[in-house]
Amino acid sequence: YKPENMYLAGIIPGPKQPSLENLNHYIRPLINDLVDAWDHGIKFTKTACYPNGRLTRSAVALVVCDLPAARHVSSLAGVSSHFYCSACKCHHKSTYGRVDCDNWEPRDRNELRKYAEQWRDAATTSEREKLFKAHGVRYSELWRLTYWDPSRQLIIDPMHCLLEGL
Repeated sequence: YKPENMYLAGIIPGPKQPSLENLNHYIRPLINDLVDAWDHGIKFTKTACYPNGRLTRSAVALVVCDLPAARHVSSLAGVSSHFYCSACKCHHKSTYGRVDCDNWEPRDRNELRKYAEQWRDAATTSEREKLFKAHGVRYSELWRLTYWDPSRQLIIDPMHCLLEGL
């Protein structure tokens, strides 16, 4: 939690949030820096413990936000869709309220990446709409991070969950 270990990317201007596709334009500069920091690392010429320098790598450990923002930044379908869960394969509105969590299967990040890239590469808006309706995934700049896994790294509203006992 030290300020020197935090990265502030900036604030998205209001008064309204950007559209789902336009959010990628706002986070692209941050993702560019994070891709370089992970793939190539950052060389510190001298530190207290390494007088000859040290190569470090930086990564996004978690994306923490409220539910609407989490779906927005990760480009996943909203909670009112058939793809209401970002962590597991619970699917279709008829399965709302499932409590058999021992049987929940995590979403496959490689499958999500494939669907996101298909959406990105689609030639037409109607093709994108079909893909989104079938899979509940759009392309997010976060997929440029080779380690990105929304089912594990997308943390939903921990403050309210802890304080309200949800």
